[in-house]
Amino acid sequence: MRTIQVMNCKWYNATAWYATYLTKILNQNGHESLLITIPNSIVNRYAEKLGVAYQEMPFNSHSLFDLFSCYKKIKQICSEFRPDIVNCHRSEGFLLWANLKKQFHYKLVRTRGDQRLPKNNFFNTYSYNTLSDALIVTNSKMRQYFQKEMHIPSSKVYTILGGVDTNTFFPKKENRQEVRKKFGFTENDIVLGIIGRLDPIKGQFETLHAFKKSLLLEEDTTFHLAVLGQGCHFSMQALEDLAKQLEIPKEQIHFYHYFEDINQFMNILDAGVISSLGSEAIARVAFEMIACDIPIIGSNVGVMPDILEKDFMFSPANIDEMANLFLKVKDEDFRNRIRESTQLRFKGSHDNYSIYGWSMNDFYQKTMTVYENI
Repeated sequence: MRTIQVMNCKWYNATAWYATYLTKILNQNGHESLLITIPNSIVNRYAEKLGVAYQEMPFNSHSLFDLFSCYKKIKQICSEFRPDIVNCHRSEGFLLWANLKKQFHYKLVRTRGDQRLPKNNFFNTYSYNTLSDALIVTNSKMRQYFQKEMHIPSSKVYTILGGVDTNTFFPKKENRQEVRKKFGFTENDIVLGIIGRLDPIKGQFETLHAFKKSLLLEEDTTFHLAVLGQGCHFSMQALEDLAKQLEIPKEQIHFYHYFEDINQFMNILDAGVISSLGSEAIARVAFEMIACDIPIIGSNVGVMPDILEKDFMFSPANIDEMANLFLKVKDEDFRNRIRESTQLRFKGSHDNYSIYGWSMNDFYQKTMTVYENI
């Protein structure tokens, strides 16, 4: 099968990751696949690292000349590449692909990995229900919205959470204490970690406030917070300044701008926190931590209710709920409960519910089921 994955996103967010890795695993399994990106996108750098072939088109431009250029290039690619499936991971450019699908006889898939719910209007209903042959969503909340609010038939909506490269992310317990010692942590320390781009939507500021409150509620010098992230909408210095303002002891909060081996970093943690205010339609970092057998807690947004039981979640930006869960995470039995629950879902054996199972092979097989069905 020949597929085109269209990802016109400037940043390498979870949606871009989803499209790029999907292109990679389709190629690895013998399905020639091409990634379409926009010029000067960070996605292109990651595609090159993964050995994924891509072509650029200015889908996000407001210039009529650029849009006409896209139209011509699409026709050229379709003539030469002859795709069986075109999978659009964003809305920009979707109509161009929809306009040409009858001419080139491909099926059109719309994958919705954005946390923002689409407006329930005639144009969107027509696009998802008539122009596309299948709709893939990345969490149950999104699926319910499309079925109940936009009345898209259940036969057209598929839920695929994504996948984790378990060759990159896996439990690494050997020498764990030695590695922790290098970072100044002892065997008795409890290390809570948050990983993500430095963006207000990811909830880093709220996490620091909640960590401070947990220390006020229960003073404990063995409890630590590790923050890892690259600058996006603000710098790490902003978080360091907030930590000083909140008077969080320097010995208990740790900032990392970069870490070459993310798998190793995750494996020194005792627990992870996903504190997003409204993101996590895919929750790549959450999946990666679970693949490393690290228990996580998180806000009840996006795909998180598919991953975690209610006891392990808090309301977005609710400092009191976060602080209370931080204190619970210090208990090893509580962490083991989280680990057992998430591992059941991670391995795809939770009530035989088909959206679970997050290995790259699961990701591939479930996507191929959609493509074959249409």
